Amino acid sequence: MGLTETQNLTVVLRVRPPNEPNVGKDRIVHVLDGQMVILTDPRDEDDILRAKRSREKRYMFDIAFDSYNTQLDVYLATTKPLISSVLDGFNATVFAYGPTGTGKTYTMLGTGDNPGIMALALNEIFALVRKGAENSTYTVCMSYLEVEAQSTREVMDMLRMATRGGLLSLPQLTKLAPDLTQYYRSQ
Repeated sequence: MGLTETQNLTVVLRVRPPNEPNVGKDRIVHVLDGQMVILTDPRDEDDILRAKRSREKRYMFDIAFDSYNTQLDVYLATTKPLISSVLDGFNATVFAYGPTGTGKTYTMLGTGDNPGIMALALNEIFALVRKGAENSTYTVCMSYLEVEAQSTREVMDMLRMATRGGLLSLPQLTKLAPDLTQYYRSQ
C-alpha cells in the first residue's frame, strides 16, 4: 500500500469517522484490504420491489483509508514518497476533492495537536534541508488554495504552525482574482 516510483497519479479515498448524528448507526461505507470501498444501501424492509437487488456497490482505489487511519498513516502512504523528488527540484501536488464536511481540510491542515499532511510534509522538507544545508542552497515554495462555495481562504494559522515562527512573506490575496499565494522560507 503506497505510491510507487513510476506512478504519476494516485487516487486515494479517506473515510472520515461518523459525525455526531451518525454515531452508533450501521456503517454503510466499508474499506476492504486498503483498496476496495464497499457502499451498502441501508435495508428498507418494506421495499418489496428492491428485496432481491444487490445492496452494495464496490469501488477500487489505489489506496483507501478507513475512519480509524491517522493523519500520519495518510501522510506516509500519499505524500512522504513525494518528498525526495521535491528536494531534487521536481514539483508535487496533493489535491483533495469532495463535498463539504467530508474531511478534506482536516486531512490537509489537521489541528495543532494532530497536524495534517501539509504541515507534516513541510516539517520533513525543512528537516531534510537543514541536514543538507552545508552542501546546497534551497528555496522552499509552497502554494495552498482552498475553494469553498466559490471563495478562497487564507491559512495563516496552519502556516504559523508549519513554519514554527520562521520568515514568512504573503503577497496580497484577493477574492476577485486569487493567485496561488506563495510562502517562502529560506534555509
